[in-house]
Amino acid sequence: MIGILQIFVSLLVLVSFALLVAVPVILATPGEWEKSQSIVWSGAGLWSALVILTGIFNVVPA
Repeated sequence: MIGILQIFVSLLVLVSFALLVAVPVILATPGEWEKSQSIVWSGAGLWSALVILTGIFNVVPA
């Protein structure tokens, strides 16, 4: 169970870093928001799911 939690936390850190870099670049580039809007929303959904899953696996006893 601890291995799954470590994987979720690692994925959460990687997705957070990717969003931290990608979103400002997408918003600062003219015309890029219209093309990349679905990618940003998908990344936000993935991030939210990872937060919820990490919380669930952190509370569930081993």
